[in-house]
Amino acid sequence: MAIPWLQELEERVGETAARLRELRAENETLRQRVAELEGELAAAPDGKERETWVEERAEIRNRVEQLAEHLEKLLEDDDGG
Repeated sequence: MAIPWLQELEERVGETAARLRELRAENETLRQRVAELEGELAAAPDGKERETWVEERAEIRNRVEQLAEHLEKLLEDDDGG
């Protein structure tokens, strides 16, 4: 004799266990990525070189953002919007 609520509970437990395995795998992937990024950060230039690198990165980011905004405006103009 099947007990409906028990069968539903078993299904939910199975789904939860599967999701937990997925999350653990994702967590491990993220931990590895954090370790990689920490290694890259540790290898980054020190002192004045690092400051220059950060400034250049910010400048590049700003210029790319400006180009993206310009392209968006061109697309809006092209669409008649």
